[in-house]
Amino acid sequence: MAEPATLTLPPECTLRTAQALQADLLAALDGAPGLLLDCAAVEKVDVTFVQLVVAAAKSAGARGATLDLTNPPDAVAAAFRRAGFTPHAPFAADTASAL
Repeated sequence: MAEPATLTLPPECTLRTAQALQADLLAALDGAPGLLLDCAAVEKVDVTFVQLVVAAAKSAGARGATLDLTNPPDAVAAAFRRAGFTPHAPFAADTASAL
């Protein structure tokens, strides 16, 4: 089985960068069996990022692909928790399993 593609995220993942990030997510998912989002460089994040990731995960799942996060800094984990999600696939609303 082919390895998932990796997308290294930029330092800012906010409303201001959402359109470019959405395009990058779509391109990385195109034809890939899965996508691993490397969050190591992320410094600024807001709920827009969470929404994009959850939507991309649902889209990937509908195609039989996977989407997951790696190296989520505290800012990313906190943004997911504030939105009521765990910061890892399948992004289920689950406040008991926060990072």
